Order: sequence, then structure tokens, then C-alpha cells
Amino acid sequence: MAKDNEMSPLAKWTGLFILFAGFLGLSGCATIKLGPSYDKPFKEQVVAETDGAQAKVLLVEVKGTISDQPDKGLLGKAPSLLDSVLMQLKKAEDDEDIKTVLLKINTPGGGVTASDILYHELLAFKERTGKKLYVQMMDVAASGGYYIAMAADHVQAHPTSVTGSVGVISMTPDISGTMEKIGVGVNIYKTGESKDMGSPFRAASERDKALFQNLVEEMAQRFYGVVQKNRKLTDQQMDEVKSARIYTGEAAKHAGLVDSLGYLSSATQAACELSGESKCNVVTYRYQKNPNASLYSPNVSVAPQAPSMNLLEAPILNHALNLEPGLYYLYLP
Repeated sequence: MAKDNEMSPLAKWTGLFILFAGFLGLSGCATIKLGPSYDKPFKEQVVAETDGAQAKVLLVEVKGTISDQPDKGLLGKAPSLLDSVLMQLKKAEDDEDIKTVLLKINTPGGGVTASDILYHELLAFKERTGKKLYVQMMDVAASGGYYIAMAADHVQAHPTSVTGSVGVISMTPDISGTMEKIGVGVNIYKTGESKDMGSPFRAASERDKALFQNLVEEMAQRFYGVVQKNRKLTDQQMDEVKSARIYTGEAAKHAGLVDSLGYLSSATQAACELSGESKCNVVTYRYQKNPNASLYSPNVSVAPQAPSMNLLEAPILNHALNLEPGLYYLYLP
């Protein structure tokens, strides 16, 4: 049994590694890279094999907030969700054996522009390649997550998925009242009445509110048009959708928002048959192969997130607190 003042072997080795890494960093003698290198080629891995199959279904994960901002990790930056999906589509485009892309969607949405770009690129990919697109909704495929699902040839929800939330949201803080109470002010020099519209340092005027609402309504109309075009809903059905309510998978099927209910395990075969094939292997792209991978394993992994010590960054508040100014197709529970 080790004495109280003795270091454990693990602590000793950890200390030595930190000292060695620090020495090399200070001396400029070497560069240490930990974790995956995101500028390296993808490696294809079969995660579900079918005897006699020649065709493939590519499983692509869409998880997290839809954004074109790189993910920040403990050891560096990883591709944004938008970039990650588009890089996989680019590689899949040159593989004639890939007949269908199966999007495994688990996102509350994200930026209006990022969501629209991804939707546009998915449609363009289908047009260029003739490949099919199948969506499997997981826990959440709401707002921007539903928007991008509209590019699919078939949309399947898990029975307990949360989807819908067809609408736009924009939030601007207002601390002008607090500033007035504590006797603090901000000097603003501007051209144009609306140049500081949305500033947290003054209360929104009626003109500000009207302009913001017009922006929100304009982006919402675009969303409604995408849903109407792809789901061919009646006016009555669209009136309910425009309330921006959320639906379970069961309710979404009844409302005409999805085509079927099922599990990822059934989606793989359905995605194969969607392209006219009967047997397909399911493949994913990874920076590093995982010999134990299943359909539910992450594919293109992002950098591990640094632990946060900020109590305000509890998961339930993350989306709201981390929003930059802008318009969002985002479900905020």
C-alpha cells in the first residue's frame, strides 16, 4: 500500500508527459498532435454487411446545431457540421457503388443560412449524381433539422422523435433597464436611425420591433414554401404547421410531415431498396476506423469538447446562451 506522500504510478507518468511536452513546445523542436487530423482523407468502414452485396448505403450523421462555424475542442478545431456533411457528400459523389445516402438526423436546427445551404447542397448532390437520399430522424429533427430533411426522397421518423417547430426565432438581449438602475450608459455614434437596431444597450423602438418581425416573417415564408413544396400539405394542414408546434413521430406521420415510422435498422434496408437495389452494405466515413462500430456509432467524429466550469452553460441553456445575433431555424425547448 502506497504511503500518503507518495505519487501513484499514473500521476508520475502524467507529470512526466506534461513536462516533456512542455519542454518540446518551448524548445520548438517538435509538434505534438493529439486526436484525429481533420485534414486527412476519410477512411471508409463497413458497419453493416450483407452477403452478396455490391451496392452501398452511406450513413451520414447530422448531429448538433447546424452551423458553418468550426467546432471547438480541447485539442483544437474540427469541421463545422455543415462542412463535415459536405465533405462526405463530396467523397460519396465519386463512388458509383454508393446508391443512397442515409442521413441520420439528430439536431434542433440552427442558423437560417446554414440550414438553407445544407438543404440546397443536398438537392444539388442528388441532381448531379442521381443518388437517392433517405432521412432517419432520431431524438430531435426539428426546425432547421426538419428543413434539411425536406431534401430527402423519403423521410422516416422514430416513433418517439421530436420534429416540426417550423418557424423562425431571433432573440436580442435588453440590459438598458439594468444600466439605468446602476447609472451606466453607452455613447453611440451612428449614421441612420436603425444602425444600432438590436443593441442590448437600448430598448427596442416600435420601428425596431416592426423591422425585426418583418425579417422573421420573410424567413418563415421561405420555410413554409419548402415544406409546402415537398410535403404537398393542404392549407388546413399548413395552418397547424405554421403554429411552429412540435410533433412526435407518430403525430408527424398523421400530420403528413413524414412518410413512415421506423428504426435505423429498418431504414438501412429501405434506403437500399429506394435506389432499386435489394442488397447493400452500409458504410460510413471516419478519420480513424473503429473495429467495434455499429449503425449507432458516430462516423466523422469531432474533437472532444473541453469541460466547462460555467454554471450558466448547463445543457438546457446551451442553445439560448451561445446564439450569435441572427435569425434561426431552431427549436429552443
